[in-house]
Amino acid sequence: MKVLVTGATGCVGTGLVERLLSKGYDVRAMARQTSDLSYLKTTKAEIVFGDVTRYETLVPAARGVDIVFHCAAQVTPGWGPWSQFEAVTVEGTRNMLKAASEAGAKRFLQVSSVTTYGDACQKGEALVDETTPCTAQKTPASYYDYAKRLADEACWEYHKAGKITVSMIRIGIAFGPRDRLTGDRLYIQTLIPLVVWPGKANPNFAVIYTSDVAELAILAATSDKAIGQVYNVAGPRNAKMKDLTRAMMKAQGGPKVLVTVPFTLCLAGAILIENVAKLMRTKGTPFLNRNIMLQLAKDGNLDGAKARTELGWEPRVSLEEGMCKYVQWRRNRKTDPAPPPP
Repeated sequence: MKVLVTGATGCVGTGLVERLLSKGYDVRAMARQTSDLSYLKTTKAEIVFGDVTRYETLVPAARGVDIVFHCAAQVTPGWGPWSQFEAVTVEGTRNMLKAASEAGAKRFLQVSSVTTYGDACQKGEALVDETTPCTAQKTPASYYDYAKRLADEACWEYHKAGKITVSMIRIGIAFGPRDRLTGDRLYIQTLIPLVVWPGKANPNFAVIYTSDVAELAILAATSDKAIGQVYNVAGPRNAKMKDLTRAMMKAQGGPKVLVTVPFTLCLAGAILIENVAKLMRTKGTPFLNRNIMLQLAKDGNLDGAKARTELGWEPRVSLEEGMCKYVQWRRNRKTDPAPPPP
């Protein structure tokens, strides 16, 4: 079976390419001309160039495939203009849906996010399941969230119109090789013996290693039960953010101490970094900004029971094992990963 993976150079995309190949799929990996192809070139995937903002590049990429795994999106949460999110995530998804349906693809797997649920997943210990309405709103801090919500709605429009069969997964936090967000920041944060922690912040998140994310994506894209369904990517329990940090500290090795600093002081530092990045017209998300800090005051609780019950999916890689794998990858690569081009 031939499949297409968009956003194939990202954290989730590369994990999906790797898992699909291990299962014997004929994989076509789509990337932009400016993307870092160094990892994809080490695999047996067919590399094609395409840009979701340019429809004419997508038709050849989708031609002859049975399933499209759509991972491409503008992944700079809390950073960047709405026009960028709208062009890449919203209109880019519409372009990919149109190209896939016109090329005759049978299935379309949309990779979505917990953030589409809006405030519902940010209320203490309450778990959010797939019946929860998606209420993400358009604000400068939540352009990513709102764009993903609109992209999801476009997917369901195509599905209901009978143009292509859609299934969807919603991720809390995915981490693994080529992770430029959570994993990257935690790794840098824990490089030195004195690890700073912002006040009492310790939110819950559904944290899953990329190979397990990929496994659920494949199940959702190939199972008849999953047609027209959405699945949260979450294990039996969500993790505390401090658990992630401690797991990274342990994986890094050496004596390390977690030191608490007032949250307001950390927020002030993040705002300073943000303002400097704006003055320098930085396109990629800076290491810290106010949105990243404010997210530490909110939970991202997901209920993943549906995927386990309906599809028999279970995450196999523990948080500790995943962090060890990530640290090993970081230490083995030759250069730091460049941020994705705008």
